[in-house]
Amino acid sequence: MATIRDIALLAEVSPATVSRVLNHDETIRVSLDTKKRIFEAAEQLSYQKPNRTSKPTSSAYSFALVHWYNEVQELNDPYFLSIRIGIENECKLQNIALTKIFNQGDESYQFPEKKYDGIIVLGKFEKQQLAYFQTYSDNIVLVHGMASKFQYDCVVADFKEITCDILDYIVGRGHKKIGFIGGREKIIGTEYTFEDEREIAFRDYLKKIHLFDEELVKVGYFDYKDGYLLMKELISQEKNRPTCVFTASDTLAIGALRAVKEADLKIPDQIAIISCNDIPASKYISPTLSTVKIYTEFMGSKSVQLLLEQINELRTEKVRIVVPHKIMMRESFY
Repeated sequence: MATIRDIALLAEVSPATVSRVLNHDETIRVSLDTKKRIFEAAEQLSYQKPNRTSKPTSSAYSFALVHWYNEVQELNDPYFLSIRIGIENECKLQNIALTKIFNQGDESYQFPEKKYDGIIVLGKFEKQQLAYFQTYSDNIVLVHGMASKFQYDCVVADFKEITCDILDYIVGRGHKKIGFIGGREKIIGTEYTFEDEREIAFRDYLKKIHLFDEELVKVGYFDYKDGYLLMKELISQEKNRPTCVFTASDTLAIGALRAVKEADLKIPDQIAIISCNDIPASKYISPTLSTVKIYTEFMGSKSVQLLLEQINELRTEKVRIVVPHKIMMRESFY
């Protein structure tokens, strides 16, 4: 495993700066560019190079990556940064030119070129916007977004199965008061925010075994600050405080860990925390974070490969790829 010093060397900053940025220390003053270098260095050092020799495409293709986040939002939720790194690395391997188009806030998405050989759409978008993207390329792959009726190739994680696997583990360790900290996502092109799959699965699972408690469910947005504030709410419920909390993302968990430590509660003895994503920072915070590894780099690389299959007409059917996951036990839960 790469060390803090390795990340610092690659990002050209001090180890102390790396530690504070990965821990979302709000008192540190660094530029967006510096934060980006640190998170990308951490991702690159954790990236597992494919065990294959790939022959670069004979003709240089041009792909576009349409991101539903802006660059600041991506740093606050490195799950998507990791997918992007996987896309970039596969494009380099295949000698493919990649244009990155981030959300600039107006939701219009300006494409520098009139046509692309393929487009990777990262995030959840409304169907009219997907149709707009299709005017720039007939070859489209959705990552973390799913179209009905198999209109497009998709690469997704099964968050329902992930949540059930985590709850099997938590309940198996004897926990009865189980909390949840989650977030809501907004479909680009609409004002609609929807209930996350992890939240739905959490509610359904615990209701079936008569352990669900609405007071122990806190939902905000997928960022560090909400993880911190929502955990403070759970901690304040002294007569109904959870013994274990499942957070829907590692970024939420890092904020939650800070709140527990500020309350002088022992982790995991008084409150255990287990999360989802396994971003690089989860290995470097204290205590280290128990989480579920989603193979995000694979999600990114697979999306590029699916586009190449479309371009080369290797199939006519649309496919949906569900990536694997693995529980990573560390110090915050055992």
